[in-house]
Formats: sequence, structure tokens, C-alpha cells
Amino acid sequence: MCCMFVASVGKLAAYDTDGDGDFDVEDAKVLLEKPSSRDVGLKLREALKQQLAIIHERVEAKKLAKLALAEVRQLLAKEEEEKELDLGRKEITAKVKERVANRLKEEEEKMEQEEMEKALEKVRKEKAKLNDKEEETKEDEGGEKESKKGGKTVVGKEVKSEEKGKFTIKEKWKKIKAEKSVKGRKK
Repeated sequence: MCCMFVASVGKLAAYDTDGDGDFDVEDAKVLLEKPSSRDVGLKLREALKQQLAIIHERVEAKKLAKLALAEVRQLLAKEEEEKELDLGRKEITAKVKERVANRLKEEEEKMEQEEMEKALEKVRKEKAKLNDKEEETKEDEGGEKESKKGGKTVVGKEVKSEEKGKFTIKEKWKKIKAEKSVKGRKK
């Protein structure tokens, strides 16, 4: 028996855990205290499941974060586009207002020019009438000329009418401009 034991111990030397060269009680205790491979496999499987669940949660969190980021980027792009459209609308509105204002100014200037031309023509006609009347009038003792038709007296650049009082050409022009500005305000 003794030989068998020694032969068995030699074969069990592969299970020597403490490194003394033989399989003894201490080596057996270490092997018995180690959990079985089945328990290790179950624990390993459970740990892998937990790690897989954590990885799955992280992947899902990343997917949600990417979706949220895409939505935020889309909203920001939409807001930027709306700002650009509003800015474009404001610029267009400002340009239209400027064009309208310029056109109104041009029209006012054109109307003013036409009125000035009419007033100037009227003054020229009056002057021509006065010149015609001067030729027809007689010279008076006081140096004044009287018209046969109207009771008007011409002295220098002044025209005196019994109905209206004295007006110079400049005063007539001011009066015409004042009437024009009153008409412009009523519109």
C-alpha cells in the first residue's frame, strides 16, 4: 500500500498549490476551498450579464443623446433661418420705404417745379399786361401812371390795387408758396 500511496502522490504533484513538491493536506484544503468551476461559471455569467446591461444602457444613452443633439441642431438651424428671413424682410421693407420716400420727394419736387413755372408764367403775363397798360396810360402830374381800365397804379415794382393793397412780386411769390404748403398739408 505504501507503494501505491507514493505512486498516487507522484501523480497528484500536479495539484501542488503551495509549491513544496508534493500533494499534502494543505494542498487539499486549498483545492476544497476553491469554488467549483460551475459556481465560477455562474458568477462569471452573472457578471457578464451586468456588464452587458451597463453597455446596453450606455449605448441607449448615446443614441438618445445623439437624437437630442440632432433635434437641438435642427431647432437652432430653424431659428437662424427665421432670423435671416426676418432680417431679409426688414431690409426689403426698408428699401421699399426708401424708394417710396424718394419717389414721393421726386413727385413733390416735380409738382413744386410745375407750380413755380405756372406762377412764373402768371407773373410774366401780369408784367406783360402791365407793360401794355403802361403804353395806354397817360402820365399824371405826380409822376404816376393811371390805367384806363382798372384803377391800378404802377410805381416801380409795386402794384397797388384799391381792393388788395400793395404787393411786390416777391410778396406775391411768398403768398403763392404759402397757399401751396397749405394745400400740401390738406392732402
